[in-house]
Amino acid sequence: PVTIALLKLLKRACEDKEFVKNDQYLTEAVLILLYVLRDVFCGIQKWRFENALVKLKMCKSILVVIAKTMKLYNEALEERQESKAQLMTLIEEHMLPALHTGPAHHTLLNIVSWCSALDNLNVEEHVQRKVCSVVSHTLTVLSLVIKLSPANSGLEQALVVSTGENSNITSQIASYTYQNKSVKVSLHATRLLTDISTTNAVSLYSALGSSTVPLALAFVNRLTSRSQDVYIKSSILDFISAAVETQPSVTELFMSIEKEGVLGENSCLHPVLDYIKRSTTLPHVLVCSVYRLLYKIWHYRHTAAITALKNTEKFWEKLCKHCFEEIDLDKTISSYQLLIRAYTFHILANDIFYNPSEATTAMVTQLQERDCFLYWTKVLKRICSSVEDISLNQNVLSEDLLFMLPLSEAYLSFVRAWRSFLVVTLVVRENKDDKLKDQITFHIAGALYNQTAKLDKRVTLKASAEFASLLTILLKRHSSSSDQPVLIRVCVQVLETATKSSHDLNQIVIIPVLASLLNVLQGLDPQSKKQVLKDSGSTNELVMLLCDQITSVNPNQLVALSCATLSQVIETTGSEETWFSTIKTIIPGLVRLTEENVLSTTHEVSEALLSLMLCLSNYKEGAAALQWSNIQRLLCFAQFYSDKLDNSAQLQRLWFLVIQIVINMLQTLEMKFAEDAILFASIRHDRFMSVVGSVRTDFSHIGEAELFSRLLYSLASYLDTWHLKAPHCLSDVGTILGTSVPIITHYLMTTTSTTKEEEITKVLAMLCNLSAMLRIMTPGILDLLKEKLSVQCSRAPLLALSFTTPAVGSEGPPSYGILTGCMRGCLILLQKVDPCRANTPTSGSKLDNSPSQKSQIMFALENILYVLISQAQQTIMDNNISPAEIYHLRRELGMELKSILEGVHRHHRRGGSSPRLDRTLSSSSSMGNVLEQSQLGFFKLGYNFVNNLLQI
Repeated sequence: PVTIALLKLLKRACEDKEFVKNDQYLTEAVLILLYVLRDVFCGIQKWRFENALVKLKMCKSILVVIAKTMKLYNEALEERQESKAQLMTLIEEHMLPALHTGPAHHTLLNIVSWCSALDNLNVEEHVQRKVCSVVSHTLTVLSLVIKLSPANSGLEQALVVSTGENSNITSQIASYTYQNKSVKVSLHATRLLTDISTTNAVSLYSALGSSTVPLALAFVNRLTSRSQDVYIKSSILDFISAAVETQPSVTELFMSIEKEGVLGENSCLHPVLDYIKRSTTLPHVLVCSVYRLLYKIWHYRHTAAITALKNTEKFWEKLCKHCFEEIDLDKTISSYQLLIRAYTFHILANDIFYNPSEATTAMVTQLQERDCFLYWTKVLKRICSSVEDISLNQNVLSEDLLFMLPLSEAYLSFVRAWRSFLVVTLVVRENKDDKLKDQITFHIAGALYNQTAKLDKRVTLKASAEFASLLTILLKRHSSSSDQPVLIRVCVQVLETATKSSHDLNQIVIIPVLASLLNVLQGLDPQSKKQVLKDSGSTNELVMLLCDQITSVNPNQLVALSCATLSQVIETTGSEETWFSTIKTIIPGLVRLTEENVLSTTHEVSEALLSLMLCLSNYKEGAAALQWSNIQRLLCFAQFYSDKLDNSAQLQRLWFLVIQIVINMLQTLEMKFAEDAILFASIRHDRFMSVVGSVRTDFSHIGEAELFSRLLYSLASYLDTWHLKAPHCLSDVGTILGTSVPIITHYLMTTTSTTKEEEITKVLAMLCNLSAMLRIMTPGILDLLKEKLSVQCSRAPLLALSFTTPAVGSEGPPSYGILTGCMRGCLILLQKVDPCRANTPTSGSKLDNSPSQKSQIMFALENILYVLISQAQQTIMDNNISPAEIYHLRRELGMELKSILEGVHRHHRRGGSSPRLDRTLSSSSSMGNVLEQSQLGFFKLGYNFVNNLLQI
């Protein structure tokens, strides 16, 4: 049998902390309650008690236990307590359906009508109080069920179903707000109306019908009355706040805005303005409800009400006065104190963001001048680690518990409000006080560390996420803090604490803090960056932490951020002793991880890992470790995607990184990596040849062609090894040169003002690489002069004896005509990027990179001239070539070089009249003086060489 004693036992069990922690005991208690709910509570009309008071007591006890159980379920749901999974499943599958669709919800709605029946019955006063108490508990249970019920549940539909005489349960509940026999019934009825108004399935204006206007007038009169109960007023204000969110018709009725900026006589905003004016003398519970209503008005942009409120005298001064009042942190903190200020900062941030005005700007300036920015940041930093330990005011009335959020929830609301306020005032509106930004950023980082060190509830996890995102925003827009070493040290401590936490903090803490750290490092110049890392004293800890994040099973975004940050640290420190001892242990795993990701579809992670390896390849120890880790297999990955490279920008970026890694490792390890680099080039030389050939019609491949030319230039220093290991690949180099140089020449001659600067730079870089490669491959001039004394020259000519410029796209070995034509193309482009004084480009011209492009052109001209001189001298010395061919070489090459050197002379005279070249070659002329300049010293050699060639 179910007795009152058993129900008391269940109630005490739900209140006992140790009992609640035991999932098995709690589950058994809920099973008993389910039996009571289905088989006892639903038959309330059949209960046979001689004393009606016992029946009421029994009913009240069941309702109290139901309410306690629902609150436990709600807490477990919010905290996501996995230990109570069995309990939550039991309530979700059995108890909640019984309450919102089963017979139990009909019993609850029947009990609600008991109060209205009292008016027609002659019942003693103490019985009436018992009935009202049962009804108030029923209203509480209904509120809980509505909050936890799915949309369009049976309970929500029953609330608007007519029960006769154009009435429904919602209208009946609204009538209880006038209940004079019990304040609690009136209070709980108002709160139930608030919960009903938040459901999307119920239109409160339609449900209340003709009683809507009288209800609004009654509520406004109660707000205006000075003798009305404070908690009734608070519940009415909360009802209006909920209506602002979901019930526009009811909202318009309560706001009663007659015309823009003018409040109607029965507007609820009249008492609200009066409460704001007297807020320092009113109870906190009422003030908090007032500010909550104002926050909802601003949050949901009720423009007419906002305008009317802002038009009142000194509105912002009255609203924000609590922001200037300090909180005594050594005493008990009320959640109301934090919530009032949270709503104020939310309102300020919202208004500044959407509609900044002189009044709000002046208020922000006043807050800044009175150090409120720094004060409230310090308050958060101090209480964030102990918010769970701070006790609430013990003298709390039971009614207060209906309105009072737990301190942790109020603290979270304040954190979010302060975050929004700082982002709007410091970042969006670009506050110029860098010192203030530095101090706030430092304290936010400290608050994040304090919060991360104590993560025991859902609220603290969410607060940590807010701090982390705020820190990221502040550092992204402002990374010049004078406390950067300390800031970096704090960020490293936060990361260490977060990685050791039992909670999954990757998304809410670790990734935002890593992004913040990366912003700080990227915002510094190299020298400052190195000094900051040194002063922080956390470089080793940071490197170890990043290595763990890369090799552990983590989200792709975290791995990519860790790789980028580690690359920054490596590039900054430079010294391998600082980081190599830690990183060398993960390099084999790094290569394997990259290979796995390359063969999968996670190209973002592959790009980050390859970028890190590119950084490592710049250092001897790092490059040697990569070679030892069998990176050769990874470098040849492109063969798996040879048919997809042209259709995927991501794969192209990976391919470019691979080529750059080969180039870097060859330059770092030199001969030790030469064979591997040659093997790489020989495997993919078909791809390189096709890319070079396609450049003439599609310049989208110019980036890959430029990288390939850089690789060829790097390999040119190892010709003997190349000839031994991959002779077929080396034989194709001449074809590549003979094909690509005419394409480059044609491009140089046809550039216009609309040509992309990026394309010009890459084409010139490719020309510089190829010309430098030719210079390495051709015999040195001094070596040839020494060989002149020998009987026979042992070197084979590199250039073909052809002086015509081949058509674009033709294939064949390089020739004298190809190189002289290229020199002419360089001269044409030189006149465009470095025009004469009379034709100096105006500001805003596309030729903004003139100095660098001019240097590239002069470098290519010098290399090509060197190759021509060397090859011509070698040909003249070759006894196997007929005198007729040598005569032809002297004549054709001499005239070509004469014309080219004349163009160089003319250009460097800046458009002045210059004598003819043939009149100056025989004497110490102005051309010789021009070519004596330091930057043109090598062309003096060409000038002398032309003299010798023409002496046939």
